[in-house]
Amino acid sequence: MLKLTNSICEALICDDWRLILVESVHGNDSLVLRCPECRASIKLMKQGKDGLKAHFVHDKRNPDCSLGDSMGKKLKYKHISVKVLDKDRKDSFLFENLIPDCIDNDAVINDGEISEDIIDVFASSLSDAEKRQEIKARVGQGQFRQNVIQVWGSEACALTLTPVSEMLVASHIKSWRNCKDSNERLDGANGILLCAHIDKLFDRHLITFKKVGIEYRVKFNSELDKSLMTQLGVNEGDALSTSKIKSADLERFEDYLFYHQKIFSQLNEINTQ
Repeated sequence: MLKLTNSICEALICDDWRLILVESVHGNDSLVLRCPECRASIKLMKQGKDGLKAHFVHDKRNPDCSLGDSMGKKLKYKHISVKVLDKDRKDSFLFENLIPDCIDNDAVINDGEISEDIIDVFASSLSDAEKRQEIKARVGQGQFRQNVIQVWGSEACALTLTPVSEMLVASHIKSWRNCKDSNERLDGANGILLCAHIDKLFDRHLITFKKVGIEYRVKFNSELDKSLMTQLGVNEGDALSTSKIKSADLERFEDYLFYHQKIFSQLNEINTQ
């Protein structure tokens, strides 16, 4: 049994709700937070001059919640007991340590597969610096993103040429979890800078890029609605802008792309059966 007070809240991190100390997330407006008892949305309060420790209050008063009770300006701390598995408690502490990496540069993680990969990194024997590097590579940020930009010679989307950096993700071609080592995970030739919605399609193997002559053109999975894709600015047959990639990098890029195409073809065959 874990004793809770309103100094502990729930935060949506890595697509899962985790019990987090208020002190650890205070000042972070990008996280979705809720009361662990009544699940109402909350706002965080700093440690007060009156000696109250950091706590939360409900955005909308909920008189039935014991954690939301107040006496004038002083918060009356009450305790409730909830059943929490040991594994969940350990994961919560782990996610709390992950927060600075999850939210670095506004890259909030909200993907179950990504969270699993990040947990694997923290369970590894890598140094703290190497772990941070691997995590940032997994979410398309940090050194990996810079390596991709360097290989492609551009900070614009390789497909639409959109130059708005806030919209762009350095997307792995050979997925992060399938890379054999850190060299592949950080290899700029194993990435494409794409707009976020295109990154999602590519990451889920709903699109791939196939070589036609000297160009690499978009190929759609049979599930995709072509007219809808056109509205999103993606047309089957559109080509990547690869003119600035050096020949040595292009060879590795093709090797990674072949790996992506193989999975794309397998999934497409399943969908058409």
